[in-house]
Amino acid sequence: DSEAVKSTPIFHPFEGIVQVVDILVHAGDTVKEGQTVAFVEAMKAKHHIKSQVEGIVTKVNVKIGDEINSSTPIIILN
Repeated sequence: DSEAVKSTPIFHPFEGIVQVVDILVHAGDTVKEGQTVAFVEAMKAKHHIKSQVEGIVTKVNVKIGDEINSSTPIIILN
């Protein structure tokens, strides 16, 4: 009985629009639970975005300078 690989999107936790100011991972990178994967600027402060799970980055959905809302995943992990 093999378990299907489930992708996990990583979002920012803020209401409204934030700006992506740094991305620390690339597709193919292994990420540990609690690892900072990106920084966003919200309310004039830079905030760490951490992965809630361990996995491999399958896609980086944003680029530095993008303005995103909380429904846009920053990265996708498998």
